[in-house]
Amino acid sequence: MAYEAPATVVTDEKYTAAAHNIIVNDILQFAGFNRGVFTNEAARDAAITSPTEGMHAYLTAPTVPTATGAITAIPLGVQTIYNGSVWVCVTPVGSRSDTDATGSNSYVTTLTGDAVAISVTLVTGTTALVATHATASVDAVATNFLSFSVSGATTLSVTDDNGSRDVSEASGRIVGVGRPLIITGLTAGTNTFTLNYKTDSISTITYYTRNIIVTGIA
Repeated sequence: MAYEAPATVVTDEKYTAAAHNIIVNDILQFAGFNRGVFTNEAARDAAITSPTEGMHAYLTAPTVPTATGAITAIPLGVQTIYNGSVWVCVTPVGSRSDTDATGSNSYVTTLTGDAVAISVTLVTGTTALVATHATASVDAVATNFLSFSVSGATTLSVTDDNGSRDVSEASGRIVGVGRPLIITGLTAGTNTFTLNYKTDSISTITYYTRNIIVTGIA
């Protein structure tokens, strides 16, 4: 039962069971809002069975988010906000690799020399903030691309438009590529964001560092 504004009581008015139930429900709603600390998603959902938009809940040992990569930044506790549809994770989640690895002239999620995809998984609404960055060099003049794909509740193929690019103007030059991006049009729920890489050259591209950080926007 969602929050319902109680009626104004007047003198000699009969106190009904319905009025009592509204007040008790509202107290429980605000009690959950104010305390808002739970072990995980199951404990939160069991305690707040009918959340209202704007409620906060902190999870001390969530089962989501997760991440893959050589180095992951999975918070021990996360802040979630109910946006009217899902409990959005508004705590940043990240992953990275510093292993030297090579790519090719088509988008790939894993590289030669480092076969682990760099990804993060968290609950988002229809919008999220995605920050990506990598350093790379090519043994020729080339344009280097860094982007991401989304799977889970949302299926979004990798595109140049959602990524970034930089030009190696000489063979062996090290460049940085990446940017923060607000991505819209997601399906609310558990989504996985995975880095993708490519170069427009037929030559070999070597990546030195690769990073992704995602934050849900309630």
